Amino acid sequence: MIPKSIIIIGTLVAIASLIVAFMKRQPISGKFSSASDNGDDSAYDGDKKYVTCGSAIKLTHKETGYLLNSQSDANWSGRGSGQQVVTLTPVLSSHDSLWLVREAHHGRMDKDICAPSTPVKCSTNIRLTHLSTNKNLHSHKVESQMRGGREVSAFSPRGDGEGDIKDNWIIECERGAKYWERDRPVRLLHSHTLDHLSSDVKNTFNERNCGRNCPIQNHIEVTGVDRDGKSELWLATLGVHFSAS
Repeated sequence: MIPKSIIIIGTLVAIASLIVAFMKRQPISGKFSSASDNGDDSAYDGDKKYVTCGSAIKLTHKETGYLLNSQSDANWSGRGSGQQVVTLTPVLSSHDSLWLVREAHHGRMDKDICAPSTPVKCSTNIRLTHLSTNKNLHSHKVESQMRGGREVSAFSPRGDGEGDIKDNWIIECERGAKYWERDRPVRLLHSHTLDHLSSDVKNTFNERNCGRNCPIQNHIEVTGVDRDGKSELWLATLGVHFSAS
């Protein structure tokens, strides 16, 4: 039997390799660390508590404890867009919950540049790219399946991580914060619809509303809504974080 520690290390190395391969066109100098790394090698004062560009994060919905998730075998059908499904999953160990923090689509302003290993500033436009499928967290004015908000999907026509301006999200931090911190909740405001990323446990997919062989049974719907309450809070505590060397 392979020791569990070797399996964990191998998994982290594989994830780090995926991130580097995706960002190979950008100059990168730094190191990867898991969220549980307690070393003190940062060039920033306490930057280990920040979410940094180039990191692969797992976004936890604060109210439910579930993770933002997508998977290649499920697309929104019926009145949906046909794009790849985004939901909340209770499975904390899934690689399908890893999202790469990147610069906004066609970001032209200095504040929207997301240089690898630098902390993400509050009020910045970013993209979150799903590592397993190279598609971006996306929203538009299509109605969601159950809740009546806006549909949230994963989008990239060629599957290369490139989409359109509807892939951009603004990081809204707590009052007084300058950077996106891992252990403090934020809201994600869609820059096109001006809706917040949201979820509600009442909108859980099951056999009755999704079918017997539904690949997202027991997942919760994720939508864009025009409010900013407790259901719109997210944490980035988990993941593989890229820190400055």
